[in-house]
Amino acid sequence: MTRLAVYRPPLWIAAGIVAGVSAAFFMSVYITAALSILLCFAAMVTAVMGKAKKELILVAAGMLLGVTAATLYSAFFPSGSYEGVITGRITDSSYCNSYGLCVLTENGYSLELDHITVNGEAVRGKASLLLPFYVRGDMNVGEYITFGGSLTGAEFNAGEYDSLMSAKYGVYYTAAATDYAISLTPGKLGAAESVRFAVRNALLDNCNGVTADFLFAMIFGDTSYLEYSVAESFRDTGTAHLFAVSGLHVALLFYACSAVLNKIPHMPKSISFGIDCFILIGYSALCSFSPSVVRSAVMILIGVLCKLGYEQYDALTACGISAGLILLFAPYFLFDAGFLMSYGSVFGIIGTMKPVARLLRKVLWQPIADAISITICANIGLLPFMFLYFETVPLSTIPVNLVVCPLTSLFYPFLLAAVVITTIFPQAGTLLTIVAVPTYYAIRFVQASAQVSSAAINATFSPLLCVFYYPLLACASVFSMAPARIKKACGLLCLGIVVTACFVALPV
Repeated sequence: MTRLAVYRPPLWIAAGIVAGVSAAFFMSVYITAALSILLCFAAMVTAVMGKAKKELILVAAGMLLGVTAATLYSAFFPSGSYEGVITGRITDSSYCNSYGLCVLTENGYSLELDHITVNGEAVRGKASLLLPFYVRGDMNVGEYITFGGSLTGAEFNAGEYDSLMSAKYGVYYTAAATDYAISLTPGKLGAAESVRFAVRNALLDNCNGVTADFLFAMIFGDTSYLEYSVAESFRDTGTAHLFAVSGLHVALLFYACSAVLNKIPHMPKSISFGIDCFILIGYSALCSFSPSVVRSAVMILIGVLCKLGYEQYDALTACGISAGLILLFAPYFLFDAGFLMSYGSVFGIIGTMKPVARLLRKVLWQPIADAISITICANIGLLPFMFLYFETVPLSTIPVNLVVCPLTSLFYPFLLAAVVITTIFPQAGTLLTIVAVPTYYAIRFVQASAQVSSAAINATFSPLLCVFYYPLLACASVFSMAPARIKKACGLLCLGIVVTACFVALPV
């Protein structure tokens, strides 16, 4: 396997992009400019002296790209205030039922609008709108709503949670109606909305409510229909990743589709690759381009390109390419929990699974050892972010995942196929009902497990502790060329950081 010390251009560029984005968002313009110039100057000096370090040059180039991307994003972030006659299309992110009818929340009608115009002029982005319950009750997704009022949007601030959520979902404005003489005009659903509603109805028609809600969340990463008690059970057992669309879901979808394409005789590789791209991009759009989905899609496509070009696939290089591309187009994802946890779990698996699996195979049957290894290694990579964002890791994570994850991996391709067939041919609904039975029992198992024990490891982590943890983990991983004693020392230091954080609030 290629080692960490061996030259990997995408990794160094990605590291520079991370540094550039962080500097641009959290440091003053002058300090950011000074750091960028200093790094570029150091790279130029080494080049002139004939002692050029490729890594330094790539980090400097990456930092310039990161600073540029973050600065441009902040400069063009939609903000400001508008008043007048506002028109917007109601999206399916509004609080609505499975048929697209907007329904009441505790506070009224909670709507999300896109294709917004103010006094006839288009405004980029989306807006949230809360209407009192007495306004009207016949609003549908896809319709255009017109009212007198205002839009208010704040400038981007990477240190504020609300600002990051606005960037992630594209909801830049808060709309307020000052005139409740609201009018509606016909509109139409978007392509992604039509697919999601069709799948949602197919699930509800052929599965019980809890199973339908869970499967919808697992397919699209949308937990808005999921009951709080069900979601809480999955969080308490460390299995909430099942309804956060991840590499598992994308990979299963991709390889299931590829298996079908491979059965077609004389299929040109270029056409097959084009279909693969269409499938992955389309699925990413249905999942609102969440970072974990995009990360997995990019890494899979890199693997396909390597196979077409007869090159060796390197997971660490693929991680660097995908992270760099995502951050250039959406620099705010650097501070998104889903983005960080996705890469943390992947690095934990690819960096530590071999030695962990080798150790467990000495005492366990290989398939069981490998299944346990994946769960352990994913949690090794996730641990700092779990503590950072949730301050706890359930002790039931490994045993429950050991049961639920293989079950999900085994039946998910059949579930996906049954959902597609039933959505297109409703008469085949019995197929979906039968295939969904294991999911029903998996949900019951997780709920029962959540009731048995709520024991968990609690720790207080800061972002700076994560900065210490991951370089040490990299040094202890299979990618490191460090001597065995150094690897062990780094692994023990990682463990020491975690154990200490469980008992002491470290001042970093």
